[in-house]
Amino acid sequence: MLNENDKEISLTFAKGLTVLLAFDAKDRSITISEIAEKVNLNRAVARRLVRTLEQLGYLSCDRGRYELTPHVLRLSQGFIEGRGIPQIIQPILRGAAEEIGESVSFAMLDDTDAVYIAHAFLPAKFTLNRVAIGSRVPLAPTASGRVILAYLDEPRREEILRGTDFAAFTERTETDLSRFREVLQAVRAQGFAQTESEYVSDVASLAVPVFRPGMGDGLGGGVVTGALSIIFEQGRYDSAERADMVRRLRTCAAHVASTF
Repeated sequence: MLNENDKEISLTFAKGLTVLLAFDAKDRSITISEIAEKVNLNRAVARRLVRTLEQLGYLSCDRGRYELTPHVLRLSQGFIEGRGIPQIIQPILRGAAEEIGESVSFAMLDDTDAVYIAHAFLPAKFTLNRVAIGSRVPLAPTASGRVILAYLDEPRREEILRGTDFAAFTERTETDLSRFREVLQAVRAQGFAQTESEYVSDVASLAVPVFRPGMGDGLGGGVVTGALSIIFEQGRYDSAERADMVRRLRTCAAHVASTF
């Protein structure tokens, strides 16, 4: 959350970033008026920001409608390449996916969502169109989100939980906050999370935490940096098969953690 009373921040720069975030899969091509309304800015202010971003190459215009350009990918280049995602993490996930027999994803916490930053896809295996690098999922009803929540420090975890709209999820997700805390305690105790038809009907998921090097082994405490997960059709695997998948995911998580 932006502290507007902080004298060392630029509110104009922050507003420019909100303009970039106005573009998504639903609103790929939008007008200045639509941008202003979406991000709650004065139209004149929105216009100046849009024109600035256009001149910098981040936006293009066609008959009054603006779109992001490939130039915006430069904003993520440092993050992606600095962590060796294409060269190091992606091959690790690929090896785990081939060993497990299901696609494997790596997600990290971003604000109050989990965002996928790497994904090893297996052709002809079960997957969801929404699982792609850069796609986001809520924390409470997903295995990746729960395993991240379970290992966050308590103040940050409580901040996220208090702001979570549990009513927005399926009836299978525990909506009582006190009982949901118990769910997270169980995740922490067993070292992994699993969900069944809570985010998408008839879809199950398993996830394990990824810790910063030297700060946790997946079974106890530590500073969590993300989660490795797999998704599959509900009822496809029995408990023994799932336990083996968790073991393999933990091995993969240790390898991913060693790259940070």
